[in-house]
Amino acid sequence: KSVVTGNYIDNSFIEWTNEHDAAPDFSSEFSFGGLTITGNIFTVNDAASWFSWIVIKPFGNGHFIQGLSVTGNTFKSLNGTTDRIEQVDDSIAPLVRGSFRNIVFDGNTFNGIGQVTQNPAMVQFDQASYAATWTIDFAGYLPFGGKAREVESVVAEGAVLNASSAAVFAMPYATTEVGGSQDQISLTWPEPVRGRIHVTARTDKPV
Repeated sequence: KSVVTGNYIDNSFIEWTNEHDAAPDFSSEFSFGGLTITGNIFTVNDAASWFSWIVIKPFGNGHFIQGLSVTGNTFKSLNGTTDRIEQVDDSIAPLVRGSFRNIVFDGNTFNGIGQVTQNPAMVQFDQASYAATWTIDFAGYLPFGGKAREVESVVAEGAVLNASSAAVFAMPYATTEVGGSQDQISLTWPEPVRGRIHVTARTDKPV
């Protein structure tokens, strides 16, 4: 039940841990949740590229994120590029990325940041050759190395064409958690096609 709002956070970061829990492993309780970070200015100067402003560090196994909102913030790195704004410190225990729920990263601005973080994340994808299965990569966009667990929308920009250059109006079906890191989704069409689409996916589920 914490709110971080309207601050100027300079060369510092927010570390979210459960280090004071006498039994830190997850056991039918609330996990990392109930945190809102909004309307802040985050800046850093001359930092290593691996620096991040939002760090989750579990001190026990089995934990996940079950309620986090990061909206309307400004992130700026000076005299160097910061790889990304958030990360998991898994030096003691990892997060269970397949159990993320109710996570929003939206409306933030990024300057001097190598990779934008979004959830939900929208990716424009171009398929230049004819293929019945298209694989769309969301790696990097999803927070905390999350999996691509849900597809919210698939919208074609212009016509999707088959090998006869005829427009295809069928909808593909989506397969989530594709690839070694499970951060891709695949779309399967009824025939080989090419074109441009916009796909929105999430790393979390509502329940």
